[in-house]
Amino acid sequence: MYTLGIETSCDETSVAIVNRRKVLSCETASSLNFHKKYGGIIPEIASRKHLKFIGKVTQSSLRKANIELKKIKLVSVTQGPGLIGSLLVGVSFAKALAFSLGIPLLGVNHLFAHLFSPFLNRRKLNFPFIGLVASGGHTEIYRVSDFDRIKVLGKTKDDAAGEVLDKVGRFYGLGYPAGPAIDKLFQEELVDKSLFRLKKKEDLSFSFSGIKTRAIYIYQELNKTKKIKALDKKIILSSLQYTLINSLINNLTKALIENKISIGVCGGGVVANSYFRKVISRIAKKRGFKIFLPEINYCQDNAASVAGIGEYLYQKGYKSSYQLTPF
Repeated sequence: MYTLGIETSCDETSVAIVNRRKVLSCETASSLNFHKKYGGIIPEIASRKHLKFIGKVTQSSLRKANIELKKIKLVSVTQGPGLIGSLLVGVSFAKALAFSLGIPLLGVNHLFAHLFSPFLNRRKLNFPFIGLVASGGHTEIYRVSDFDRIKVLGKTKDDAAGEVLDKVGRFYGLGYPAGPAIDKLFQEELVDKSLFRLKKKEDLSFSFSGIKTRAIYIYQELNKTKKIKALDKKIILSSLQYTLINSLINNLTKALIENKISIGVCGGGVVANSYFRKVISRIAKKRGFKIFLPEINYCQDNAASVAGIGEYLYQKGYKSSYQLTPF
């Protein structure tokens, strides 16, 4: 069935057409360039840009898929979590579109859509699995028996993984978002393991505020006596990324072992990190795990995964009313 997905949880306005988990189109307009000078996402600007882009992006996605609007049988939209103003634009547009076409509407969880992203383009679904979502706004681990039976096993107590990389990187002059820039300059041979240490925990929670604060403190201390050198910057940021990425992978590995599950599924912007993908593949091979990662273009917020999980849940009997509201 042809499903139209809509994603507006943050700064990306994304619309996709999916049929039986095959992505026919996924068009995205980002307002990121408008936010860069502020060093982060400004909710009011994001909402206004969604209003400007959403109609055009929908038309573009339909054209690319070579599908007429009347052939769409389901509208799936991100209901939350996210910026409330941004979500309102997407949900309102989705409700109006579904109502005008007389077709079902389904609101989906943005984080669970990230977990669905590795299964796009007809990769077989495997249950149960341990899911890891690591992005700029969330860092959580789940036990997934099905996409309507998801249990949270652990999450961050403070900063999200991507948030730490972006904030620290911005402080070191890498701009916003800084995560990809840190990944690019990362050199494993420069890592100083003594720079950042995380307390060992019995549970599966995360806490990254300490290493974020320490990275900023180191920068300030170095700048008191001299201008920070490029090599110093590489050592500090490589060490930060090393510590953060390995914390994610260690908790995922621990969850797999404790739950006696051999399948791991990862989603979210941090999963695009090249060091993360390298290490998780190495661990999977060593321990005999099956780890499913999304294609790079489906790591960030996108409507294809929203359409995919919406189609899947609708076929299991789920749908929303036209009075749907964001959360």
